[in-house]
Amino acid sequence: MVLQRIQSVYLLIAVILMVVFAFFPALTFQLGDREFVYGALEAGKVGVTHIDPLMLMLVILISLLAFIDIFLYKNLQRQMTVCFVDIIIGLAMLVAIGIQAYVIGNREGVIVNWQYYLAMPVLAIIFLMLAHHAMSKDKKTLRDADRLR
Repeated sequence: MVLQRIQSVYLLIAVILMVVFAFFPALTFQLGDREFVYGALEAGKVGVTHIDPLMLMLVILISLLAFIDIFLYKNLQRQMTVCFVDIIIGLAMLVAIGIQAYVIGNREGVIVNWQYYLAMPVLAIIFLMLAHHAMSKDKKTLRDADRLR
């Protein structure tokens, strides 16, 4: 018996949030009259941006794992493990963004502006945690049903 309920919706919302986050900058830096952005698909001086490979790789990995996790409903333990790994990778990405902001922000005359787009990966991690919680509830329900047989 396999239960597949709300966790699929939570995982899909996390995927959508991470894909949308890839297109927007997480941070902007101002050094005098120059402005720099930092994001997955947009990093560098405004107008002359490039792709940040580490950030893009993390965003793609989080999105891909959450999307694959939707279809792992037949093996609940594996689904929970993949979801937990996805949460850890998401937290590592947020730590990497924080370290980047701290390192660049410590330079003389640099002003760091946190963008509200940074809320998207935070919300994605929250939805991944909600999905993991729903999976653990399903696991408990299945365990209780097996005990009654």
